[in-house]
Amino acid sequence: MWYRIKTLIIKELQILLRDRKTRIIIIVPPILQLVVFSFASTLEVKNITIGILNRDTGAESRQLIESFRNSPSFTQLFFLKNEAEIQSFLDDQQGVIVLNIAPDFSRKIAAGTPTSVQLLLDGRRSNVAQIVSGYASTIITNYNRQLQPVQQIQPPAVRNWFNPNLDYLYFTLPSLLGILCMVMGITIPALSVAREREFGTFDQILVSPLSSTEILIGKTVPSLLIGLAQATGMFLAIVWCFKVPFVGSLLLFYLGIVIFITSVTGVGLFISALCKTQQQAILGAFVFTVPAVLISGYATPVENMPQWLQYLALLDPLRHFLVLIKGIFLKAMPWSIAWNCIWPLLSLTVASLAFAGWFFKKKLD
Repeated sequence: MWYRIKTLIIKELQILLRDRKTRIIIIVPPILQLVVFSFASTLEVKNITIGILNRDTGAESRQLIESFRNSPSFTQLFFLKNEAEIQSFLDDQQGVIVLNIAPDFSRKIAAGTPTSVQLLLDGRRSNVAQIVSGYASTIITNYNRQLQPVQQIQPPAVRNWFNPNLDYLYFTLPSLLGILCMVMGITIPALSVAREREFGTFDQILVSPLSSTEILIGKTVPSLLIGLAQATGMFLAIVWCFKVPFVGSLLLFYLGIVIFITSVTGVGLFISALCKTQQQAILGAFVFTVPAVLISGYATPVENMPQWLQYLALLDPLRHFLVLIKGIFLKAMPWSIAWNCIWPLLSLTVASLAFAGWFFKKKLD
């Protein structure tokens, strides 16, 4: 049994590594995607263009405008002449925010009378508008503190645990490692059986003495080995090139990687058993991957989703792995807490491999 499995594993690795195009697909895309997505896949908003309608001639309004000019987030200030230009500024998407300062702004501040400014935002880009509104509100709050230096309650001292400088790469790169491992972990086994069907070698496997369990192991192990190699390369790039700190257990990290890749490999094998061509296999991998990323909590918190989607997310291996990988990277997640993520991954691994094995056995019969 083990000799047959070993032979099948060697054969799979030879097919994957001898072909030049396959080697390029295995090595180049994960590195390129890690580099590109690390800067493109971000919820930060930078280089903001703000429209300013200043109908006040006092020094206080000019000081407020200078506060926006000195902010690293607002890089372009576009001065409007009248209220009619506000609509065209937002309609033409020249910017996402407009600061409207009333004519009596400075006079009211000098008299000690409460006053306010108006912020107009482009609601078509709701997420960006909320973030930019937070930036602008912070600047206005700091400006207000300068006007009222004597305060009964001092502002709170804010400390961000695990990511003191709020560097978005600290969150993005560990998550991308999990996403890219899932993509390759599904794609490689999904193409395996489909490729053999196209080449006509799948019939040889059917008439061989290999059982469905042996075929399942022989198809899973090569994908796992390649996935571990890719994960190691991305891990080294994240730590050494992007300087993201790794403070957790390396053993726990690789244990989570092995379980996670094995779970998604079972999904890939099931897809490959359904598909007759490699094009169908790629489409099947895409159909699973995109929803899995959307409900994993990478872009939006799982808690913000409808209740039925939160239950569906429990069946997503990436949802559990992202919690595990970020916890290991940034806060040295202990084994006792990591177990809350590991046991769902183990359950999904057993379920996906059992279902793929049952399907392979059905095909063999």
